[in-house]
Amino acid sequence: MGPVPPPKGPPKIVNLRGVPTAEIAYYTGEGGPGVFAPRRWHCRVWYGSAGTTLVVTAGSIDSAFPAPKLHENAVEFSLSYGGTSGRFSVAIHASRLFPKLAATYIERVKNEGLVPASEFERGPYTNDSVRYLARGVAAFATPGDTNGLGTEGMLAPDRDPIRGMVILHTSGDWDLTILRVRLGAEMRQVEASIMQLNEQCMKGGGC
Repeated sequence: MGPVPPPKGPPKIVNLRGVPTAEIAYYTGEGGPGVFAPRRWHCRVWYGSAGTTLVVTAGSIDSAFPAPKLHENAVEFSLSYGGTSGRFSVAIHASRLFPKLAATYIERVKNEGLVPASEFERGPYTNDSVRYLARGVAAFATPGDTNGLGTEGMLAPDRDPIRGMVILHTSGDWDLTILRVRLGAEMRQVEASIMQLNEQCMKGGGC
């Protein structure tokens, strides 16, 4: 549909104590969910029938899609629609993290025959650490210089680990949201607050 102007709106109100608000801002695109990330960074959103992807980095971001993989620190948030062409991404990620919960959905997408069956049978990444927080909710960490859930989006492996969260929305069309955060050791406190803020938003249905 083409470029869309940045949206305008009131500031976000947060209710977490100890958040360094002077160092964090809220970023969003028109018609899509937003994300908390370091203040004064650059934001770009890509949207389509499959879903939306939002990336925030300290430097400027290439407008091409898919953009070159990012080696620098970044915050990435993606939403895949389970009822559109985004269903392939949803089913593949669900097969890694929630194979029993989404078994019927995964089988239905696999039986379409539009994606090789092997894509739904790869299982979890060996080097990732995954912690299940609730039904359809998982926190993960991909170590530095390693491929995993953290690098399946727009972030390339680099020396710092990538932390994140995945939520499979089992009601409706089985949408899937993924947060990926890599801010490095020098921003560890800010990273922890950003993870908290975004986790609160994701569990509440989005920002």
